[in-house]
Amino acid sequence: MGLKRQLLVSLVVQGAGAASVLLATLWLGARLGPEVQGHFSRTKTEIEFVAALALFGLPQALIFHVKSGGLCVRQALRWAGGSIALALPIGAAYLLVQQGHAQWSVAWVMGCAVAACVAHGQLRALVLVREPTLWFNAITALPQVLVFVAVAGVVLRVVPATPAWAGVFALSYGVAATLAWLRLWPGAGLRQTSQVGGRALGQYGLAAWLTAALSAGALLWVQRWVEAAEGAIALGQFTLAMTLVLVPLVPIAYASPLLFRHWMEQPDPRAPLRWATRCLALMLVLAGLVWALSARWPDVGLGSAYAGTTQALALLLAGGAAEAATRLLTVQAGANGLPWDAVRAEAVRWAVLAAGWCWPLAPGLLPKCMVWALACWAAAAAMAWQTHARRVPTGP
Repeated sequence: MGLKRQLLVSLVVQGAGAASVLLATLWLGARLGPEVQGHFSRTKTEIEFVAALALFGLPQALIFHVKSGGLCVRQALRWAGGSIALALPIGAAYLLVQQGHAQWSVAWVMGCAVAACVAHGQLRALVLVREPTLWFNAITALPQVLVFVAVAGVVLRVVPATPAWAGVFALSYGVAATLAWLRLWPGAGLRQTSQVGGRALGQYGLAAWLTAALSAGALLWVQRWVEAAEGAIALGQFTLAMTLVLVPLVPIAYASPLLFRHWMEQPDPRAPLRWATRCLALMLVLAGLVWALSARWPDVGLGSAYAGTTQALALLLAGGAAEAATRLLTVQAGANGLPWDAVRAEAVRWAVLAAGWCWPLAPGLLPKCMVWALACWAAAAAMAWQTHARRVPTGP
């Protein structure tokens, strides 16, 4: 199957999974009210957040070292098993710290949910290396579909009472992780001597973990900055605009694992730059169109409370164009065994944000959006410079 067809299949299958969770959330809110829906959404967010921390960047490290031949699947499964075992007490401890009155049984269920989520993340990464693309897509989307089935049972009253949502997520991720393990274990082969030690895995994983943590932390910090400086209404406008910006970035998130594998198999220093340039240009055109519409459609169609949001959206889309390029170049750097390039780019992003925070900006939401957009462009420039510097010979 060609790369373009693989990307299309990924978009359809994984998109169906994402749509399942969105539909489940909306269905719960419409039928059972915001309290039940809010508890469901909060539980999902907490599990994914703790699992992201407990993954320690290991999925990317395992993909790279297994694909490059330095680690066999059996040894990779051992590393994955160790991280899964560690994730269980991390998940339980999180709930006990977050809710000091939580019972041990409830904390245990939370720990199982986090461990199952980590198992799913680790094993689906190995499925991407060893199995056809369709299996990777199916295992990625399966937990989301199973969660939708559970929600349907609650809404349609097939289930007599609202379940413990952490248990639902534990079961959903656990089923998908078990399927991934059943696909991997028969082909794991005999035990081999590893050419990659824990230090190499740890360095790669730490870089991937820092990249994700710094990127997510930057967005969270800007949201708090907007709320502190401009108030709750401006925060609502900013988060809505940022949610819309993330929509065109979703296909890149779906495509990234496949591109990672493809660029490891067929290294091409020019292809990622072409992809990044095209995505950047398309999103800049979209940002220009949104800015042109801002005079007639200043509130994104949501009423006077969102006045000025369209201009904020245009600025954030301009930043999103650079973000798209950064993500693609980050995938290339990881495929080349250079994950610390992305960490340096994120450090540049944070430096620009810190400078914007210290600078005496004019009041209002738009200057903050401009700072965020400039920070995104600075990160993209750092990635592009590092990519170019490695292609240009330095000797005579």
